[in-house]
Amino acid sequence: MKRINILLLIAVLTVISASNIWAATPIETDYVEDPAITAMIASNPAMLENKLKAAMLKEIENPESINIEIEHISPEETALGRFKKIKVTAARSTTENIVIDKAVIEFLDVALNTKKLIENEKIRIVKKCTINLDVIVKEEDLNKLLAIKAKKNKLENPRIRLNDGNIELSGATRYSIVKIEFWGKGNFSIKDDKEIWFHASKLKVNRVSMPRNFIGSIVKRINPILDFSKFPFNVNLETIKITKGQIRISSYPD
Repeated sequence: MKRINILLLIAVLTVISASNIWAATPIETDYVEDPAITAMIASNPAMLENKLKAAMLKEIENPESINIEIEHISPEETALGRFKKIKVTAARSTTENIVIDKAVIEFLDVALNTKKLIENEKIRIVKKCTINLDVIVKEEDLNKLLAIKAKKNKLENPRIRLNDGNIELSGATRYSIVKIEFWGKGNFSIKDDKEIWFHASKLKVNRVSMPRNFIGSIVKRINPILDFSKFPFNVNLETIKITKGQIRISSYPD
């Protein structure tokens, strides 16, 4: 686990990891190009971009907007589904109940299964590539996700407030047979390159400061706050930056 020290009133959190991020989508190493599909794309290159957008819309739900930029190597490589870079930018999209205000995904030196893309509108990677992710999640959308979690975890009115460099969490739960109200302050960390966890440095119950073991038992019920393990391309995470009202989660150093 990569752990970020909980430093209150510090504005920037950074976790440094490996520079290359590999797609966790199974690599189809036995893929062989279909000559008929290759000829079809060569005669109508725009078709591939349209199919790529349609496939992306199956993975990223109901975006307000989506834009795909393709940096080609050559017309011949494009017909084979090989690209220097594919950059996808989406606004206000939803993935696994996570509403993402803005998402940028970059595929570098990527090769796709053109047969599945053209015939089934499915994105399948046929060789290792680097995938970079940069997303922004708003406070109000994070609270909507917590509201969903509350029903499963016996929490009442959980609420997160994103400040510059730290977060506050409040709500109500049951400890043994007693219903209590709680307030916590702390920060986020990255776990297993896929999950965002909340770590509290302070916790008050009915305005009384609690010991750390009690803090742990409460916070455990809401973690992970965000889980990107089911994100369409299963990217690794490197940086979290909290500013007022939003959190930026990125594959890049801040």
